[in-house]
Order: sequence, then structure tokens, then C-alpha cells
Amino acid sequence: MTAWEWLQKAKEEKWALGAFNVGSIETFKAIAQAASKKRSPVIIEVSPGETSWLGMKNVVDLAHNFSLMYEIPILVNLDHAESFVDCQQAIDLGFDLIHFDGSNLPYEENLQLAQKITELAHQKGLVVEVEMDHIVGSSEVHSGSAQEEMKGSKFTDPGKAREFIELTGADVLAAFFGNVHGVFEEGGENLHLAVLESLAGILPKTFFSLHGGSGIPDEQVKDAIARGVIKVNVNTEIRQAFRHKLEEVLKNNPSEYAIYKLEGPVVAEVQKVVEHKIEVFGSVNKI
Repeated sequence: MTAWEWLQKAKEEKWALGAFNVGSIETFKAIAQAASKKRSPVIIEVSPGETSWLGMKNVVDLAHNFSLMYEIPILVNLDHAESFVDCQQAIDLGFDLIHFDGSNLPYEENLQLAQKITELAHQKGLVVEVEMDHIVGSSEVHSGSAQEEMKGSKFTDPGKAREFIELTGADVLAAFFGNVHGVFEEGGENLHLAVLESLAGILPKTFFSLHGGSGIPDEQVKDAIARGVIKVNVNTEIRQAFRHKLEEVLKNNPSEYAIYKLEGPVVAEVQKVVEHKIEVFGSVNKI
């Protein structure tokens, strides 16, 4: 099945694909093993920082190899790409989904680039995600609250969103309705589902993604999926699990230098996070 077919299946059946960021082969392995255990399709994605570390071609090849190894569908997404060149390279290298994030650009420039990228990607049957309003935060652990992070930001306007989607022809909208990148020590992650309902009502054929999936209460995520979200991005909780477990393992094994012996528990910890997310997203046994 193509990426579009998987998204359409999720939309019709009211579940969501987990889009999990990878920064190392260990996180790759953890996500693939979780998907295999839960018999779930997954999206592997890389942001600009992760892409520069792993290399675009390596990401595609690793996804292909793990897909064969575990006999599961793994889609590959370019996450928050901010340039036409990066999107074009990902299209040429065999990514399945392209997320062009022009939200920091003037509206007209964002629109024009999104049009060009969508046209190019659609020639190869690929899915394009666009971002009109900048989703604040970053994939880290933040002091303070999500509400403070959002102060001064505006949620996605349904009318503008319809115009943007109609003019670009993009498939997926990265909507901003209270979702913030990262995990916040004081909490405050809270989705404004009325905004999502308005967007889904005015754009019934559009797929919606939920960025900043880390830290949002499970029930709110399920409610968002019931209202039209078919892709949920998760990064920070993966990074947290990886780092905390690695610190513990290193502390408890001061004389061990074989990395593969140290990484087993770390992979298992990340896998637990991914398995839980897959259950929340409702994609268990969808293969």
C-alpha cells in the first residue's frame, strides 16, 4: 500500500499512524520491533537535524531493511523540511511523505514553495504535508508550561487553511490547535478540539496531522483521532526514554565498553513507549 492508501484507510476506520522520529539505529530498531509486535504500520521520520546526522539515503535504506526484516510496512517521512532543495532530494531518494514547513516564511512565499513541492511530489505519487501556522516549541524537555509557550500564538484559521490547501493541492495539514512540540515540566498540554472540528468540517477530504504528540494526555489524543487526525508525531518522549535509560545503564555497568551490550535495555525502553503510542493511536493489528 502507498502512503496515501494507508492514510485513507486510517481516515475511514478512525485510527492514526504513529510518526516516530529516529536519531540513531537504536531508535530505528525499537520502533520497528514495536510495530512488529503490535502488527502495526508505522511512519519513520527525520527532521533536519536528524537528517544531517543519519543521511537521507541511509534513512531510506534502513527503513527498507527493517521493513523486510520484521515484515511490516514502514513509511518514510521528511519532517519539518524548510527548503525546496531538501524536499526535492527526499523525493528523488524515495521518501514516501514530504512535510514542507514554510510556516516561518511570509504567507505568499510559503504558498508558492508548497505549490512547487506538491506538484513535484505528486508526479511520483507521494504524499505532501504542509504547515501554514508555526507550531511552537521544540522536541526537548522544557521548564514552564505549554500554555506559556503558546502565549501570543494563533491557532489555525479554517478559512485560511481551506485557501492554502485548495491552492497548493497538498494532502496533509499540520494544524495548530493547542499542540506544542516538546514535553513541559509544568504540563499544560491541552488540545482545543473545537478548532480541529472546524478544520475537519471545512476540509473533509484533507488529512490532519498532530504534531507535538509527546506529553498530550492519551484521552485527548484519542479524541483528536475521532475528529479527524490520522497521523500523530512523537519525538520527545522517545528521546526522554532513550537518555534516561542510557544514563541508568551506564551508571550500573561502569566496566562495560561493548556498546551493543549496553544498548539492549535502552532499545527495550524506547520500544515500550512506541508500543503504548501504537495502542493509543488504534493501529494495532492493522497490517
